[in-house]
Amino acid sequence: MHFTIKPVSYRCNLHCDYCFYLPKGNSGQLPPGPKVMSDEVLEAFIASYIAACPGDTVYFTWQGGEPLLAGLDFYRKAFALQAQYAGGNKVENAVQTNGTLINEEWCQLFKEHQVLLGVSIDGPQELHDAWRKNSRGVGSFDEVMAGIELLKRYGIPFNTLTCINAVNYTKPLEVYHFLKSLGSTYWQFSEVVETTPEQEQMGWALGNYQVKPFSLPSDAYGTFMLPLFKQWVRHDVGRIVVRQFESLIACVLGLGHHSCVWEERCPDNFVLEANGDIYECDQTVYPGYKLGNILELGPKCAHDGIVRYSGLAALHSQHLTACKQQLSAQCQACPYLPLCHGGCVKHRIDQGEGAVQSYFCAGYQDFFAGITPYLNVMVHLENNKVPYTAIVGLVDQIEAALKK
Repeated sequence: MHFTIKPVSYRCNLHCDYCFYLPKGNSGQLPPGPKVMSDEVLEAFIASYIAACPGDTVYFTWQGGEPLLAGLDFYRKAFALQAQYAGGNKVENAVQTNGTLINEEWCQLFKEHQVLLGVSIDGPQELHDAWRKNSRGVGSFDEVMAGIELLKRYGIPFNTLTCINAVNYTKPLEVYHFLKSLGSTYWQFSEVVETTPEQEQMGWALGNYQVKPFSLPSDAYGTFMLPLFKQWVRHDVGRIVVRQFESLIACVLGLGHHSCVWEERCPDNFVLEANGDIYECDQTVYPGYKLGNILELGPKCAHDGIVRYSGLAALHSQHLTACKQQLSAQCQACPYLPLCHGGCVKHRIDQGEGAVQSYFCAGYQDFFAGITPYLNVMVHLENNKVPYTAIVGLVDQIEAALKK
């Protein structure tokens, strides 16, 4: 079980064109709610979540909108409550931010509490600023870079999240070298598609729809990710973690995926809104996917005068998993089904002739076909007790064999 916590819900200081979340608030799809999560909701969640998590480490992921809009005092309060309810558990925090609000005070707080930062950045300035703008329509690149430089000066580790979209997908190596120059050693990539009208029922055909202009073309996932993979496997495997690549390697080694997009079932990766509402997934903040509210879930139990809320451990993404496992005939016959399991249910839209499958299907297939020879070598290495990172010295031989 994992929660993405949204202390300010959809509110953000940027207005990125491709944001799927801000429009939900502006259109009234989400209840107005508080500007910042209340003390009552915050304490109820922290107490319940720590109690419900198995193991001895509890991970808190703070996201938005822009989570830093909650303010320094909110996080000081959150960290104090975590310490109060930890009960011997180790607590770790990560914040996914657009990076524009980072200053010296934030860095001091992050350093003190060993917070891991994820910074959203789409590549060099001309690629980043294409869609990631503020409310005045001005690109945010300079502010993001200023935030990153502060993190580096304070020695605060940070990851990067890059959205693959209609502009940057044609320049994969420019993005690669730029991210490497930042000093980040953990990269995530998210393929972007949004439609008009909006897809409110995951796993269902939309019928008549239009893909919004910032979306990654349906056949272009491989155009971006395959050159990236070949650069990585030749130079940086074992030094830079690319979540999607490591997830596929884990999958072929029989260890399961690390990326929920390609898992066989939707994991229990819930969302907590600022008003306490809980949804099955970040992509499904719609009434039909609401699981309840943290202030109402389960019986209230008094322990030492403290009111705790139970019930989180019983939550499951049943609706989404049912959608995930409804595969089209094309998916069931696809040789790459064990790698992607039909992809994210949000991406399953009407492909014509009654087939509801991933919008990115063609791009996934190109990517999987291109990396399969490398994955096979990695499996061979591991089966012979050689670390798969040894593939770096074998790339020339693999590519020479592929040309024959």
